Amino acid sequence: MMTKSVFSAAVLAVHVAASAPAQSGGGGLDIGTTRFYRSAGNQTVVDGFARVPFSVLDSLTRGPSAVAVYRMVLTVRDSTNLQLVADSWTRSLPARLLGTPRGSSLEHFTFATSPGTYTIEVAVHDSATGRITRAQVSLTAFAARPAASDVQLATGMRAATSADTARSSGELRKGGVILEAAVQPLLTPHQASLGYYLEWYGRGLVAETAAVSVRVLKADGAPLVTTPAQRIPFEAGGGVTRAMVDLAGLPPGDYGFEVVVQGRDTTVSRQAPFRMGGFESVALTAPAAAGDKFEAMTEAQLDTLYGPLVYLMTSDESGIYSTLTVEGKRTYLRRFWVKRDPTPGTPRNEEQESFYSRIGEANRRYREGGAAEIPGWRTDRGRIFIKYGAPQEVMQRPQAANSLPYEVWKYTQRQLLKFVFMDMTQFGNYALIWTDDRREPSRANWASLLGPEGVQDVQRF
Repeated sequence: MMTKSVFSAAVLAVHVAASAPAQSGGGGLDIGTTRFYRSAGNQTVVDGFARVPFSVLDSLTRGPSAVAVYRMVLTVRDSTNLQLVADSWTRSLPARLLGTPRGSSLEHFTFATSPGTYTIEVAVHDSATGRITRAQVSLTAFAARPAASDVQLATGMRAATSADTARSSGELRKGGVILEAAVQPLLTPHQASLGYYLEWYGRGLVAETAAVSVRVLKADGAPLVTTPAQRIPFEAGGGVTRAMVDLAGLPPGDYGFEVVVQGRDTTVSRQAPFRMGGFESVALTAPAAAGDKFEAMTEAQLDTLYGPLVYLMTSDESGIYSTLTVEGKRTYLRRFWVKRDPTPGTPRNEEQESFYSRIGEANRRYREGGAAEIPGWRTDRGRIFIKYGAPQEVMQRPQAANSLPYEVWKYTQRQLLKFVFMDMTQFGNYALIWTDDRREPSRANWASLLGPEGVQDVQRF
C-alpha cells in the first residue's frame, strides 16, 4: 500500500544531493531519499528530493518579467513495474535566475509504502523547449523494524509544541522537532553549524541507553573528526537523537556526516553528505574592504557578487558580463560601482556597501529551502526588501480562513506601496501575487487566490 504524495514548493538551491545514494539523469538532475519507519502497517515513510539544475531550463517568455516554466512528473513503480504513484505539478521562476552559476531549484516529495523495492523516476519538462530531462533511483523500503532510520541533515532545528507548525521556509516537522531539512547542505565559514535528526528504534520492546557519537568523514571515507560518545536513554519503542554540531574550521570540500548509535545489542551507523564552501559561498555578505576588492577574487567569487546586480543594472549593462574574461569581469564590476559611488575619490563606496549589506540581510531573513546555500535575495520577499528596505507595517495571516497563508507589506515613507505575498504550497515559500507598484508584476488571479475576505483584509490594511 502506498499513500498519496505531498509536494513542497520549488526553492532555489545549489549543490543538492541525497541522504541515500543519488542518481543523476541528463543535465545533472539528481534524486535522493531519506527513509523513516512506522510500525503501523509496517510502513516506510520516504522523504524525497529532486534537484533541477537551471541548465536544463529556458525562458518561456521575454522581457523584464520573463519566466521559466517547467512541469515535474513523479512516478513510483514496484519491482513488477506496477505503477503505484503518478503525480505532476508545475513550477515557474524568474528567467533572470537561469544564468546563476550552478543554480538549481529543489523539489521535495513524500510518500509511505509497504516493504519492497521501488523505482522512483522524476522527469522535468521544460515548457520553452519541450526538452525532457529524466533521472531515477532505486529504493528498498524496510522489510521489518530496523534499528534506526536514515539520518536527515539540517541547518537548523527547534523544539516544537503540540500545536506548533513549520513557520518559515524550509522547515519540516518530525515528531517533537521542527528542522530546516537539507540534503548535502552547503556550509560556509559564517554558517558552519550542521544538525542531524535520526530515529532510533533499537530493540523496540525494552528501554535502553545507547551511546551516540558523530564522525566527519573525508571524501575517501577516512574519519576526520569524531565527537565524544554521549549516553542517551531511549524508552521502550525507541526515540529520537538529534543535535547541532559546530564544524567551523573545515576546509572547503565534500564530506560525509556519520551518526553512530551503539545500543545494548546493536550498533548502527548512518551517513549523509554535506559540503563546506569557501569564500565564494559568503561573498554576498562579506564586508567591503578598502581598496580594490575585486583584484584578488577568483572567477567564482566575482560571479557571486555579480548575480544580485540584476536588481540595479540598466538595459545597456545587461547581457555583457557572461561574455567577458576573468579580468574583463573585474573591470565590469569596478566600472559598475564607480558609476554609483556617491562620494567619488574617497576610499569607501557607500552605495556598494549598503547594497551588499541588504543582500546579506535578505539572505538571513528570507532564504528558502533551509540549506545555507539558498540565498534570500532570489526570493520575492528578498527582492522587495533589497529594493525598498524593511516595510513600515506587516500584516501576517499564517492561518487564513478561506485562502492559503499570506502576508502583506506596507510602505508609508517616500511613497505608499503594498505587496501581498502568498504561501502557495504551505511550505513557507512566499510568492508575490499582487502589488500596486507598477514596476512589479501581479498575478491575474490574485483576487481569487485571496478570496473576498482576503481582498477586503488587504484593502483595509
